[in-house]
Amino acid sequence: MNPVNHRTRDGRRARLLLGALAVAGGWAAFDTCLGARRITRAMAAGGRSRTRSIQRAFPVEAGETVMLGDSITADGDWTAALPDRRVRNRGIAWDTTADLLERLDDSLTGPPEVAVILIGTNDLEFGVAHAQTVRNTCLILDRISAVAPATRVVLQAVLPRSDRYNTLVAPLNAALARVCGERQVEFLDLTVHFTGPDGRLEPTMTDDGLHPNDVGHHRWVELLREVLGS
Repeated sequence: MNPVNHRTRDGRRARLLLGALAVAGGWAAFDTCLGARRITRAMAAGGRSRTRSIQRAFPVEAGETVMLGDSITADGDWTAALPDRRVRNRGIAWDTTADLLERLDDSLTGPPEVAVILIGTNDLEFGVAHAQTVRNTCLILDRISAVAPATRVVLQAVLPRSDRYNTLVAPLNAALARVCGERQVEFLDLTVHFTGPDGRLEPTMTDDGLHPNDVGHHRWVELLREVLGS
């Protein structure tokens, strides 16, 4: 074998390996910069749009309780969880506060008797500044007050997480609680019931570090029943 050709092939293999490592490293950095999450959200756009169109096809009726939020809310079996109420699940996966604000009027027909809101954790992942998240939340509350002034609103605290965004949860919730106090809106602080010893989402209440599992949902429903009188 020609030693020159052998060295050439070895050099090509080394360059391919280095290239693969560079791609892997680049993807990791891309994910750190939220690029991968944005792609995942974009890939889910069809399903998100379909969910919204189905929700629009069945307008909220007077006297109903509407559950507004992202995938954490969407996961819930709210009809079974709150059997004494007529409940609509209006959670949509990947929603941010801006998304909920944009589609809010879809859920204010009727109008509903109660609007239960849990939104904001995706804002953290997508790098939305706390100030903007709070502003969007204020606009959501303002819109409900304008369109459905008799609707009771319960704004829930953003749940703790098990990832690097968890440190952002407490200051955001403090700002949301302050807004509710100023506007005399009910604020349900879930964090004390969902926080583990390390300050993150209690491990027994989640399977992925973000979404409540069956144990988490049971506890959540207990708290909601106390607040809603169900």
